[in-house]
Amino acid sequence: MPLHYDIDNTERIVTITGDYAEPSEWRVLLAAIAEDPHYRRGLGFLRDLRTSEHPVSADAVIGIIAVVREFWDRLGATRAAILTRPGIDVAATVAHALAEDERLPLRAFNSHDDAIAWLARG
Repeated sequence: MPLHYDIDNTERIVTITGDYAEPSEWRVLLAAIAEDPHYRRGLGFLRDLRTSEHPVSADAVIGIIAVVREFWDRLGATRAAILTRPGIDVAATVAHALAEDERLPLRAFNSHDDAIAWLARG
């Protein structure tokens, strides 16, 4: 399933669903969000991976974080949360670590409530 997004200006969250994706797909998605007339700067981002089935490689995650970094200021994002199923999601763990290194407020969670609470503090 390709990446898809939903903008909720009331909750101030952009939810991104779909299977794991390569950096080029992320670039297309984030550009579409930036151009969407419903998007407002200052929203948080929730990447919901709970139904994703085909994880990407660590190299792909490195590329995805580079794309996220490229769009972060353009989008005016506040925070980003990666929501996984219970257990260890290697791609999400790598993304979390890379984001810390880049000083991006992006964290991985396996609890929807915890992810939403963290985004709300942004």
